[in-house]
Amino acid sequence: MSAVFAILLILTVFIRPQEFIPALQPLSLLNVFTVLAVLTAVFESLSGKKKLPLRSPQLAFLAAFIAWAFLATFIRIKVDAFEKIWKTVGFSAIFMLVTILAGRTYKRIVALACVLCAVSAFLIGVGIAQARADFQCIEIPEAERDDTTVATGIPNGKSCLNREGEPKLAACYDEDDPTSFAKEFMCEKVGPFDTFSIGKGRVRWRGILADPNELSLAIGASLAFVLGIYGILRGKLRHLGVLAIVGGAGYVVIQTQSRGGILVLLAVFAVYFVRRYGLKGIAFGAVMGAPLLLLGGREGEEARASTIERTEALYEGINMVKEFPVFGVGVNQFTDHHIITAHNSYLLAASELGFIGMVLWTSLFYVSVKIPVLVATSRDPGLEHLRPLAFSLVAAFAAIAVGITFLSFSYHNMLFIYLGLAGALYGVAREESPRFKMKVKAKEIALVAAADAALLLFLFVYTRLKV
Repeated sequence: MSAVFAILLILTVFIRPQEFIPALQPLSLLNVFTVLAVLTAVFESLSGKKKLPLRSPQLAFLAAFIAWAFLATFIRIKVDAFEKIWKTVGFSAIFMLVTILAGRTYKRIVALACVLCAVSAFLIGVGIAQARADFQCIEIPEAERDDTTVATGIPNGKSCLNREGEPKLAACYDEDDPTSFAKEFMCEKVGPFDTFSIGKGRVRWRGILADPNELSLAIGASLAFVLGIYGILRGKLRHLGVLAIVGGAGYVVIQTQSRGGILVLLAVFAVYFVRRYGLKGIAFGAVMGAPLLLLGGREGEEARASTIERTEALYEGINMVKEFPVFGVGVNQFTDHHIITAHNSYLLAASELGFIGMVLWTSLFYVSVKIPVLVATSRDPGLEHLRPLAFSLVAAFAAIAVGITFLSFSYHNMLFIYLGLAGALYGVAREESPRFKMKVKAKEIALVAAADAALLLFLFVYTRLKV
């Protein structure tokens, strides 16, 4: 039963049914499914059905990271420190542990991967429908007007295209109706499930994926599992299925106008092409990815303004590291020192938690990546059936590593769910082959710290040259 509730939790995290199904709105589905998933896992363990698979080497780094995040935030802001940690790092850590507990067998971890594939297919379908919809005037509730990623609005069915077919907000106001000027509108494409685009047609979802860039990362990362399961299945229909999903993913990511999203897709393809064709796969992947690079991303003044804005955020982030190198400014405090967030997860961790916090965070990520790499490259015959799944997770982490370079994803629910999949894979590998073990040496963590220092130095030089 713990796997069932974990699946429901993952679906709730990504799909957010409580936001468009009125009957579910009074329920705290995230809390309910989290508690039920943990309780059923503990019950299964106490009843002797399955041992709790909490043996992953990730857990020591997770505990150290949580402890440091709390300490750094408490030292910096004191008031409401526990609440801020709970809503960000705490909740994400619980999602990670729930995923580890749920994926304690091969069948269960495959089921979790299939759920992510289903989520990807759902998001692609919604994205296609939204991209092909017409622009309409959407009235924004007063409570949402100050939210730059507003996801709540009421379409009035009125087209907001001018005579040239371009979206214009002025078309939403009616000179014959003075009350319309007291309202606030957006001119966007209206999609299914009460969704609408943002930024003049940029496709997106809702909740944690209300940002088009985050939607593209979610689709790209889960696409790795689509390709992995394609390699496991047999039959001709699988070819049509994977072509439809890959084609749909490419189309939706292009419609998000996310430059980072294009790189995420290319990272997934690159990993699989290199596996299949060796170094020649890089050239093959570049040819295959050229259309995505040409069609995807924003251009013109808006794109240049976005680049400048993000560079300034990096500049301010480096200043925070310089001013608060040990404890940082505290979790969720970056925007108290700058108008927007860092748009770089590595720098965000350093600026909010100091260099030590950055090393703990990147070490957790490194250990999580090392697990599927070792399983995918292992020659142990007992792990042979796990290799396709492990390689899919490697490709997913490659996509995430690229995507979070342009996003503030340090404590994101999605990231920690994927970290949990790595922990679940480790537990399954240990059960299938007791000879499989993974040790993390002090030298490895030292190299991670050196890489972090090199990245911060690069960002320091880069931002000084650009700003």
